[in-house]
Amino acid sequence: MAENDVVLFQYIALEQLESVYKSCNLVANLCVHASPEAKQPMAIIIPHELNLRHALEGAKLNGVDATAPLADLCANKAVQQLILKETNGVGKKNGFKPMETLEAVILTADEWTPESGLVTAAQKVQRTKVARHFEREIKVRFFPVTHPSGVAPYLCAKLFDADSTSRTQEIYRNQ
Repeated sequence: MAENDVVLFQYIALEQLESVYKSCNLVANLCVHASPEAKQPMAIIIPHELNLRHALEGAKLNGVDATAPLADLCANKAVQQLILKETNGVGKKNGFKPMETLEAVILTADEWTPESGLVTAAQKVQRTKVARHFEREIKVRFFPVTHPSGVAPYLCAKLFDADSTSRTQEIYRNQ
């Protein structure tokens, strides 16, 4: 078992999942993250901008402007669902079991560079550093905040990166 692999009921090789999910044409780069408390892994994804815009033009999702800035597209729940569906489709075509499919995705327009520490000089994803960098977003996906009345999970938060307040991630959870 590799250092970064996780056991969720069974052994899951995260590098294998990443390799397959990266073959999705909507993905430029990704990091699969798994938590022992979750039933399935999730992925932090940098979308392939050109392919995403092309897919959005064809999909004609309500309220989604394919010409919007990539950061706005990444924050859009319909876009997140589209990418989740497409990546899981690739996983299923490659024989992934239900526990190997993604529970959620976090989309980011920010490239990962060796300078940011999120990839090595050889472009290998630094899974632990990516998880730390997106820790708040991961917690929102795995552990949604519930309204005190107990009605429905909700969250509409603008989160700021600890290293740079200029980068924002908007996360919408409307389930």
